[in-house]
Amino acid sequence: MTASDLSSKPASIDPSHAVDQQMFDASRFPLVRLRRRAVKPGYAFVWRAQMQRLLALKTPFVIVSEHCTGETADDAHLRAAWLRSQHAALAACCRGFIVIEPRIEARASTRDAVRIATQGSGVRTVVVSSMRVAGELAPVLLKHSGGAESPAAGRQRGALSGAS
Repeated sequence: MTASDLSSKPASIDPSHAVDQQMFDASRFPLVRLRRRAVKPGYAFVWRAQMQRLLALKTPFVIVSEHCTGETADDAHLRAAWLRSQHAALAACCRGFIVIEPRIEARASTRDAVRIATQGSGVRTVVVSSMRVAGELAPVLLKHSGGAESPAAGRQRGALSGAS
C-alpha cells in the first residue's frame, strides 16, 4: 500500500480489469484494442459480453481492431444485431470503431464491409492503414464524436461526410 492509496479521491475503475484481457487490450484505455487471436468461430457471444462490460463503465472509449476476413457469417450477424440493438448505449460511450487494413488495395472493400456490419449502430467507423494512425485518430474521435446532437447537425455531418 502506498500513500496514494490512502488519498481521499474516489476509487476509479481500472478498465483493464473490467474486460477480459484475452478478448480486449484495455491497457491504453480509452483506446481498447480487440485482440486478433480472440476472433475465432463463436467469439461473438464473448465479444458481446465484453462490450456490455465496457459500456457499463459509462466512460467514452474507441475500439480498434485489425480487419479480419475470417469472421464467420454467424458471428458477423450476431455482432451486427447486437450493435443495432445497443444504439443508445453505444452512442453514449463508444466514440468509434477504427479498423486497421494495411493493404491499400483492400481498404475500400474493408470500408464497405465495416459500414455494413455497423449500419444502424450509430457508431462512427474509420478504416486506417496502421496502429500508429489509429492511435493518432482515437483522441480526435473521443473529442469530436458522441453526445446528443440535433437532427440538423446530424444531417449536416452526413452531408459533409458524403462529399468526401
